[in-house]
Amino acid sequence: MGYSRQTFARTMTTLGLTFLVFLTFVSGIIRHDVPEKKYLKLGKQKQFDCVGDIGVGSGVLINEEYVLSAAHCFVDYDTRPDTLDTLLDGKKVRLVVYVPANPRVTDFSKLYATFNGRKIKVKRGIIHPSYLDSLTKGSCDIALIELEQAVTFIEPAKLSCTFDELHSSVTGIGYGASGRADKPESVKPEHKKIAGESVVDSLGEPEFENHKTLLFCEFVSPDNKTGIHVPRPLEYICSGGDSGGGLFRQKGNGWELVGICGGGGGGVDIQLLLKTGSYYGQTMSWTRVSPFKSWITEEMK
Repeated sequence: MGYSRQTFARTMTTLGLTFLVFLTFVSGIIRHDVPEKKYLKLGKQKQFDCVGDIGVGSGVLINEEYVLSAAHCFVDYDTRPDTLDTLLDGKKVRLVVYVPANPRVTDFSKLYATFNGRKIKVKRGIIHPSYLDSLTKGSCDIALIELEQAVTFIEPAKLSCTFDELHSSVTGIGYGASGRADKPESVKPEHKKIAGESVVDSLGEPEFENHKTLLFCEFVSPDNKTGIHVPRPLEYICSGGDSGGGLFRQKGNGWELVGICGGGGGGVDIQLLLKTGSYYGQTMSWTRVSPFKSWITEEMK
């Protein structure tokens, strides 16, 4: 399961508290001790103009006519409600789960990509074939979108072509809602362009071209004592509308795109969320760009 706006929600009731948690997070869950305006300001920096809104998620302009995004953004589902009972610290918790079924590829002709308020019609979409083979399993969760006209008013992102992302300081950007990490009930899909900071803590499978394809970042609390990484001033965790958005790192005098917000290993740890009552300690995952550089280049010819 990925993190597109086509979310499947779980309503959780325990200890008299009811709130909604998305199987895809909701974008821009931020530190409780930092005002949201600082995250919004970061998202408006010029080097991140290449991150746009594609309606069902986000995308990154990597060429005048091509946008890189997450494959799962372009898979539609039917859903059915179900219930799940689980135990948390010896107490019974009931979850109402909306289960996805009947996956199918989205009609790309109905989509638009929006950059700096300007809408461009989508011409076609190219989903990585390995994702289509597994579909909902999250393998190679990456896709290209070809636009009907060139975007000449924004500088495209530079793709990472190295494999040294581990422990890098990174900035993620996408569209969606926001809310405080310590108040899950405050997180709402308000569809804002929010950027936040983190560190690539680990790499994960599956593999493509003999390289691991996932980058993992933990949402570290301000008083972190685990040693995963030192919490960043604008530490955050992405989700929902962030799907297909970009993970960037500064290299030399410029920035490069190292990841695309996706799924296949991240997601909400329900037990942890219920136990702590916050998003701190949750992990987000990004599809690593570098293993797919050759595939992307070939498809854009």
